[in-house]
Amino acid sequence: MGFMNLSVSVSLLAVLVSGFAVLAIGAVYARLRKLEHTALNPSSARLEDLARQVPPALWPGPGQSHSLILLMDGTCSTCHTLWEAAPDLAGIRVIGLLPDERTASRFGGGTTLADPDLWRNLYEGYTPCVYVVDTAGTVADRRYVYGDTDVPALLAEVLRLPVTAAQGGTRVH
Repeated sequence: MGFMNLSVSVSLLAVLVSGFAVLAIGAVYARLRKLEHTALNPSSARLEDLARQVPPALWPGPGQSHSLILLMDGTCSTCHTLWEAAPDLAGIRVIGLLPDERTASRFGGGTTLADPDLWRNLYEGYTPCVYVVDTAGTVADRRYVYGDTDVPALLAEVLRLPVTAAQGGTRVH
């Protein structure tokens, strides 16, 4: 009879641990969904709440409506794909922001800025990332670029252009 009580106790303990595991997984899933709908959603209220200002070195120049800042590093192929696809458009300042001169030398054919302080100011733990900055220096839009991202469509969306206007960048590396 004592052996049956031990096996029943172990079984109940296993059920209890399994139930706790299911609850923990459910809680993690719920938090990830909330994160996805807030912090990872480029049009969420979180970005508006931050009202993120960038340093004046990244603001649009005279006669320009926006700066398109491409936060990149030299180790990812997606960074090079983004740089090559970036359009040359009148009225928009396109800046490739990189952490150092050695990395910046890997990107040619456009305006690159190698500044570790500016780069750290915008870096959120992932590159490449696209920022659109208005004339007041406020981040108007921010998007992460993944390996499977349709880069011309993403650039057209953040700049509010027809897709064809954002295709065919002239950058080379």
